[in-house]
Amino acid sequence: MRQGIFINLLCCKYFVITSLFTLVFIFNSTSCEAYEEIDIPDVKALLDPPEVYIKKGTLYYNGKITNTSYLVFFKLVNQHPIKMISISSTGGDAENALKIANYIYNHSLDVDVRSVCASACANYIFPAGKYKYLSNDSYLLWHGGLNGPDRELTVTGNISKDDFLNLEQIKKLRKEDADFYLMIGVSIKLSFCPQLNSDYKDKYPEKWFSYTPEDLGMFGITNIQYATSASQWVVSMRKKHVIFAKYCN
Repeated sequence: MRQGIFINLLCCKYFVITSLFTLVFIFNSTSCEAYEEIDIPDVKALLDPPEVYIKKGTLYYNGKITNTSYLVFFKLVNQHPIKMISISSTGGDAENALKIANYIYNHSLDVDVRSVCASACANYIFPAGKYKYLSNDSYLLWHGGLNGPDRELTVTGNISKDDFLNLEQIKKLRKEDADFYLMIGVSIKLSFCPQLNSDYKDKYPEKWFSYTPEDLGMFGITNIQYATSASQWVVSMRKKHVIFAKYCN
């Protein structure tokens, strides 16, 4: 990954790293020789460890979601109450993203996407917000989820896919994923809807996808505030090579 460039699929791999295992989920992919690059000037979205601080009632989160992100988040918000989280993140650890998202939802916090909210950020943190804010340059990107099709997953390590998916930690995370979407009233298929189709790899060669405001509403995501208009956000994203998927029930 070159500085300032967020390459689709992060070299065609999607990682969900658990805190108890050194194993990863990797989405199956083709060679990915042909893809469009997504140019994100805000390199802070890739910071690891992330930069997290509070200013004037807003928690600013810049960088990846790691296995210590929730502890840092919780410590800060306990010391300084907030009304909004302003985030720029390419995603990361699903377990910590879920914990942050649960806090956001239970405390009715708003979520502002500055440059990018992708992967675990889009799966959990964005839909958890009471009000969600997108500028014309705010990327909102999915590429699968914990309860997506097993065929899109490859397991590395000395363990079979079946044994890996039967690990208690993985089953717990999958249940928490399902419980979260039920709690917030959003379809669990949000993060993996196009992966259910046989033409997924052909339609989305970079594997990343987003949704139009209309389709987001059908999934159950509401209260999105756009800097200019919903249609202008879609136009801007399409110019930046974002592919839009369709709602599925």
